[in-house]
Amino acid sequence: TYFVFLGVLNGVGARTIPIATDEHGINTQALDAELARLAEAGELPRVKLIYVVSYYENPSGVSLTTERRREVVEIARKWSRDHRLFVLDDAAYRELRYDGEERPSVLSFNEARDTVVLAQTFSKSFSPGVRVGMGVLPKSLVGPVCDLKGNDDFGSANLNQHLLATVLSSGQYESHVSEVRAAYRLKRDAMLAAIEREFAGVPGVSWLRPEGGLYVWLSLPERIETGFSSTLFHLAAKTHRMMYVPGELCYPSGTAAVRKNQMRLSFGVQDATGITEGIRRLAAAVRELEGVSKLL
Repeated sequence: TYFVFLGVLNGVGARTIPIATDEHGINTQALDAELARLAEAGELPRVKLIYVVSYYENPSGVSLTTERRREVVEIARKWSRDHRLFVLDDAAYRELRYDGEERPSVLSFNEARDTVVLAQTFSKSFSPGVRVGMGVLPKSLVGPVCDLKGNDDFGSANLNQHLLATVLSSGQYESHVSEVRAAYRLKRDAMLAAIEREFAGVPGVSWLRPEGGLYVWLSLPERIETGFSSTLFHLAAKTHRMMYVPGELCYPSGTAAVRKNQMRLSFGVQDATGITEGIRRLAAAVRELEGVSKLL
């Protein structure tokens, strides 16, 4: 999951429990089983939040299926016994859809509006420099969350909020998002094409094709570690001059779930030429490490 959010949780002393995921998002059977285990151990009252990135997850690019969106809400309500168990749906990438079906929000399955917190940002769909977001919360959380935000930053910048209000009310936002989608779609396609081409003949390499968002999740053979202290990271960064995010950062530290052979690749900043060159350099580093020649 999103490693920055893991850092936020660690910073406030929260315990993070990983739940298995697959190409369809969070495994709801595993989620239900873990909550049952915690209930049996008497720890259910300590569980406060189920965190999901339901659209084009950072880092994997995977989206929750419609059925699993409904199941996440049902499971949260099922285990809300002596206290409310909330679902935080981080929908930062919701509007960056390049293909595939448009899915209903997790919030839409919570008719009572008492369980799901929907959080969304305009920094991905409009402008990274305009740090403005929005949230839809159960009424019981509105006061405490507003108080906390006010104490943290004394309120978001009025200029940025007025800018967004003007863009939204004028209809310019929709046309801008369409342009952003088209640009990112081309860059995603460039990255996927480069991976397909450059990793041909390198056994044990796999990746997920995202239908939206900004990231491609790449897995290498288990013997190849990708962390900051790994041979591959130093070879890629120092010799081949390219960077990636080690996949192990995206797992709660100290848990058995951590896999050390994965990485997050971003197509958000570089243009298609830079993306193609970056993947070429990454593949060259992997082939150098593995002693594999490129197929021509």
